[in-house]
Amino acid sequence: MITITSSGMTDIGKKRKGNEDALLVDDDLKLYVVADGMGGHQAGEIASRIIVDSIHNAMKPLDIENNGKEHSVIDTTLSIAANRLMAAVYQANGDVYRTAESNESYQGMGSTVSSIFFTDQTLITVNVGDSPIFLLRDGHIETLSTPHTMMAEHEAMAPKGAKPLGPQFRHILTRAMGIHETVDPDICKRQVFDNDILVICSDGLSDKVDPEEILGIATSTSPDAACRSLVDLANERGGDDNITVIVLNVKHMTEHQPEHTTKEDAVTLTEDMVAGKQPVSVEYDTEDGSYKSVIQNIGADGIFIETGESFSVGQEISLTFSISDEPTSFMITGKVADRLPQGIHVIFEHLTKDQRNWIDSIQKKI
Repeated sequence: MITITSSGMTDIGKKRKGNEDALLVDDDLKLYVVADGMGGHQAGEIASRIIVDSIHNAMKPLDIENNGKEHSVIDTTLSIAANRLMAAVYQANGDVYRTAESNESYQGMGSTVSSIFFTDQTLITVNVGDSPIFLLRDGHIETLSTPHTMMAEHEAMAPKGAKPLGPQFRHILTRAMGIHETVDPDICKRQVFDNDILVICSDGLSDKVDPEEILGIATSTSPDAACRSLVDLANERGGDDNITVIVLNVKHMTEHQPEHTTKEDAVTLTEDMVAGKQPVSVEYDTEDGSYKSVIQNIGADGIFIETGESFSVGQEISLTFSISDEPTSFMITGKVADRLPQGIHVIFEHLTKDQRNWIDSIQKKI
């Protein structure tokens, strides 16, 4: 399991009359959300609060009255946890849209949303808009969210050498929550490791503090102190917008691991690896060659393969699994989601019902 030390803070800044940001920090659910609202007549503040509350309610454990009813599956290629988070974002979008439609003074209100949800082995991020999510790992910082702005999308699609858009397009959103009846979020899944740090913030912070500064501050102090330092720095540099930040420090531990587990241990010593259980053999093929390894844990999200071979993030892999007491092998297509010195994290794509059932059965044997 993982444990998380968290802190969140929101500040009105130096120039705004009200705070249109909202945040959620729930260590019990391992759910974290930042929403940056927009709209006149305090509508932005209302939109961001609706989004945070709606996602929080949707992600709470199923109660007895629901009789264990499962959440609907939005995308069969995603895990149950990822589908839950996506469904919560869709629900929140609809709640804001319907509120705006029912009250003339709220029409046109909207918000960004950036959220992180942790399972035992993975982190799932979903975002709409331009509130960034950063992963800090091994002295590096990486953006996990996809910015939905005119400037970012122009940079992604423009041919090499094309003239960049002016700074006035930096925060013109191409997607936002509550503006339309439907919304198109971006989702990212990663394996989570001991000592990972995650930062979610509104653009009131990211406009004033660059990623390398965020890296330096968040890795050198506690989440509480990091939040305060980051907010203070944004205010010192003008505080032109509301400022919101969440900092999360991850510890990845299992009942079989010592308290100070290294990343190398985390990818090989999981709570499923108990004495007497058999490992699974996996053969994996790419356009460049064929390889073979042994894994000792597998889930609907994917697997970690210990290997010294060279792979690139995004590379497609065909995997064939076999176990000694199974008469037949099983094939699944995956994609490299992360490359570490110890090996590769492979996320499964387009799982069928039979493949999911096979993974469930294998999990009980290894």
